Amino acid sequence: MPTADRNRWLAAAALTAAGIDLAVFLLLHLVQPGVDILHQPTSAYIHGAFGFTSSLASAAVGLGGIALAAAVWRLAPALGGRIGAGLLGVFGLAKLVQAFFPIDPVGEVSGAGTVHNLLGNLAFFVLPIAAVLVTRPVAHATGRDRPAWWPVVAGWTLVATMVLVLAGDGLGFFGLAQRIYLVNAMAWTALVASWLWRGRR
Repeated sequence: MPTADRNRWLAAAALTAAGIDLAVFLLLHLVQPGVDILHQPTSAYIHGAFGFTSSLASAAVGLGGIALAAAVWRLAPALGGRIGAGLLGVFGLAKLVQAFFPIDPVGEVSGAGTVHNLLGNLAFFVLPIAAVLVTRPVAHATGRDRPAWWPVVAGWTLVATMVLVLAGDGLGFFGLAQRIYLVNAMAWTALVASWLWRGRR
């Protein structure tokens, strides 16, 4: 299969994963309003009636991240792009495995919950770094780098929302900040995947 066709399939997988993630995100907020949006992470939805969809979304995001990493690896051969693609792969694997390790209920500690937190932190930190490294090369390779500042902003917004989550953890609005970060991650994934799917202008 030609590289362009492979990239389109990989990009379509990443786009689909972002769509599933957004749909589950909205569904859980609608059907499980008992979770405290201001303070609790979205992983807390796993303990509700529709919690299984949270695991499905995490697995989808993981597979989408791996697909996006494979597409970027082929399209951005420079060192920065390859490092970014590798980090995207780490992110995808972390989210995929995390789907099988639910977060602990409040007040409980278990091995599964510890693994969930470790994988979540790994995914949280590597995705913004990957975004900074791959957004500009992908934009350039697909002809979406005009104006030149656009891909820079698109990549660094994930870093900004990562900092917001860290601030929210100390200031008492972690849950809200995390949701802003997650929506931004969905948007970034969909943006880059759409560039790859449409190919070069």
